[in-house]
Amino acid sequence: MAQRQSPTVKRRRLALTLRQLRGRAGLSASDAARRVDHDSSWLSRIENAEVRPHPNDVRALLDLYGVTGEQAEAVIAVARQAKQRGWWQRYGDAVPDWFASYVGMESEASVIRSYQCQMVPGLLQTEDYARAAFQGAPVPMRDEEVERQVSLRLDRQAILTSDVPPMLRMVVDEAAVRRLVGGAEVIRGQIAHLLDMSRRSNVQIQLLPYSAGVGYDGSFVILDFPALPAPYPDATDDSMVYVDTLTGALYMDHDREVTAYRAAHEQLQAQALGAVATREALRKIAEELAM
Repeated sequence: MAQRQSPTVKRRRLALTLRQLRGRAGLSASDAARRVDHDSSWLSRIENAEVRPHPNDVRALLDLYGVTGEQAEAVIAVARQAKQRGWWQRYGDAVPDWFASYVGMESEASVIRSYQCQMVPGLLQTEDYARAAFQGAPVPMRDEEVERQVSLRLDRQAILTSDVPPMLRMVVDEAAVRRLVGGAEVIRGQIAHLLDMSRRSNVQIQLLPYSAGVGYDGSFVILDFPALPAPYPDATDDSMVYVDTLTGALYMDHDREVTAYRAAHEQLQAQALGAVATREALRKIAEELAM
């Protein structure tokens, strides 16, 4: 399956690039905006990825920053891509704005690191498990809404079979695979799926056993995005931390925030079982459920 392109990631990369280029040019946001006949709030919204600028406005900013030739054309190409529709938009209001940003970024992430303390990660869920999870969610859903959410979740998993799949680094708490979401049969099927997925070269699953102690009281995801190739002027990798909440989500991309969550994930990996021991533990849990 071909790699899905994400206008969300393009808009985010464009925002970071324009902010960086303005800084290199030694211009304040208000000065730069004024010199291209806009106000500072307009440029602030662009640099915070809140709006998608017209390619002509991007060209004017690049001229102001002294970026020309192939580099300028590469940035303008990204600006055009940022205005395209995302594949997830066909799901309509099943994807609220706060989650659409995550789906868009997940679609083009190069590395996805996750810790899940209560549920199996969405990218690794079976259809039966996903359906049971939505049916049992604390916010009730109509049957047709449940089915749309299940379809979206399964559609997101297509990145795992894309031409360039992301690297998954998943730490899953033992509670997540012992919780009887949908009943014992559904969990046995889910564990079998985890065992199958763990054999993929781009998927690493580690079980954090009860014996490890407290662990961490909160799930999170760290997304890493690949740098765009030359002649694009910004060769800097960037990352985002995503934390789900009942009514929305938190997105964190400041260096200190990403560093803190990276350190937490590394610590959880160190406490978790290795790949072989994880598979053995999962098989044992499945056998217990069959009794």
